[in-house]
Amino acid sequence: MVLKRLYIFLLLIIFGCSSVDESEEIDDLVTEKGLKDIASLKGKFIGNLMRDGFFNDHQINNGATDNILKTEYNALVTGNKMKMSNLLIDRPEDPFNIKVSDINTYNIDRFVDYANKHGMKKRGHVMIWYKQIPKWLEDESPSWSAQQIYDFSKSYVITLSNYTAGKIDEWDVLNEAIVNNGFRTNTWYDKVNTEANENGEKGYIKFFSNLFKWANEGDPNVKLFYNDFSIEAFGTSKNNLMRSLVKDLKSNYNSPIHGVGLQSHFTINQVNDNFISSIGATIDDLNNSGFIANITELDIRICAGDNKTWEDQKTAYKKIFSTAFSRTNCNTILIWGSSDNDSWIPAHFSNCGQATPHDENFQKKPAYFGIKEALENL
Repeated sequence: MVLKRLYIFLLLIIFGCSSVDESEEIDDLVTEKGLKDIASLKGKFIGNLMRDGFFNDHQINNGATDNILKTEYNALVTGNKMKMSNLLIDRPEDPFNIKVSDINTYNIDRFVDYANKHGMKKRGHVMIWYKQIPKWLEDESPSWSAQQIYDFSKSYVITLSNYTAGKIDEWDVLNEAIVNNGFRTNTWYDKVNTEANENGEKGYIKFFSNLFKWANEGDPNVKLFYNDFSIEAFGTSKNNLMRSLVKDLKSNYNSPIHGVGLQSHFTINQVNDNFISSIGATIDDLNNSGFIANITELDIRICAGDNKTWEDQKTAYKKIFSTAFSRTNCNTILIWGSSDNDSWIPAHFSNCGQATPHDENFQKKPAYFGIKEALENL
């Protein structure tokens, strides 16, 4: 970059600059493109996370986070602010007939306004998850019948999807519903699996299929995803179950499910060539069944004792981007944290961190340039 500036400076001295337009063209040459500029030219989206602190104050960290998001990324997702615990805070008068006025639409509008201002694709996260539900619902719902669970879920999903129609481009409809050996157990899932509703519907997959149908009823144009962690590597028990689930939903239950979100929270030692190849195999297999397969929460953490450097992390990021984006059914990769300063990793994994492409001082790390190289070489 320094050599480029020197070269252009010498050209100015030798040939002069005859107009304002020429000055602007030269200024464009010396302005380094952000990741989003390169991704856009390739027909891809590279996104990041609107963390709670930034959500509340766009000028947090003296504007450094804002600068990273709007300069480097053309897609955006919220961390917590569009989860049910933050959208349905107070108990509706009738929880089985939810109205728009029952939903905290301020959160949605603030997210959408920022993303639209900076030309970003918008991902809704998440409609139904076993975690982060409102306290009133956590207390009340264990006594509900299967029919009441259906009624509440239908009302919430349709109302939310309808409100965000034309505002949100894609939604995580269902999040983390499986474990290594089967479906996740919780009060709701267990109830709808063992007790029929008034239409005689019973079972995990029947309930899940309706979630996607209701989201589609609220907004027929939004892309709908199943999202989960540890499903990236082809052939593992959880990966096999995920692929079986989404194919079953689409083929046997006629669910309008468009894609799978591969969360991709990795350790640096996990990301070797065989592992990356297995991610490619998963994306390919989903493509064969007509699914989008996007990476939705990528970070690569380095932990004490890993004996790995930022250069190793650069290689890992570069190979993941190259592998995923070489597939036509992967058009979006979202990184889970704008910098190491606001990453979730240190608070959840002891002696681990440094997981994003920007360091704690909001400066570009080698990983950033690995991503850039991958995008340029597509």
